[in-house]
Amino acid sequence: MKKILKKIYRKTQSLFKRIRIFFKDIGNKLKYGPAAPVYMELIWVDPGEITTALGKSEVLEATGMHRNLASGVVVDWKSVAEPYPLEDEFRIRYCHMHWVEGKSWEELGVFQHMQQTRKYGNWPLSKIKARFEMLDRAYQETKNLGRLKTRKEMDPGNFREKDGILVHIDDRGKPVFGGNGFHRLSISKALQLEKIPACVGMVDKGAIEHLKKYRQKPNSFN
Repeated sequence: MKKILKKIYRKTQSLFKRIRIFFKDIGNKLKYGPAAPVYMELIWVDPGEITTALGKSEVLEATGMHRNLASGVVVDWKSVAEPYPLEDEFRIRYCHMHWVEGKSWEELGVFQHMQQTRKYGNWPLSKIKARFEMLDRAYQETKNLGRLKTRKEMDPGNFREKDGILVHIDDRGKPVFGGNGFHRLSISKALQLEKIPACVGMVDKGAIEHLKKYRQKPNSFN
């Protein structure tokens, strides 16, 4: 009986969440027009154009929300902190040196760094190594396929592009990395992919018109 009640509770919570998202999306459309972004919307981005990034603290300051919840939120970019160079991120640098320059994870000191910074909590070294072996498999799979999979392709039950590479659109209509999906973005850059699926983050109110091009699905995905 408890299992049945828990199942009913989870389904009810999921339904209420979808209803909240529906009204959030409708609110955006009514306020900013039919071209306004929606929550966790799938967009298509040239990874080569992503050269800057924003941290979760900057998103929280601009919207009052966690970066994941700020997906599809329309903002005045003047209220957003200046993005920092993507190349400043250690994760971007070590992925480039590994997949492009051919250096090993050990040579780059990645495992030691992860243990010292507790990036993965109290994971033992063996589990950290397994994580990076999985990333190497993801790199090879993407290379063989010639493109990055959408979240729906990876999990048919996934909601839109939830947990995808988070990308904000600034006041010039340019993509800004939002901090989710470092390794997938790094794989895309290393393989010089033309377009990748991403989850829309914040969008400047003057850049909504630019979403048209970000909504164009590449032929390689048809």
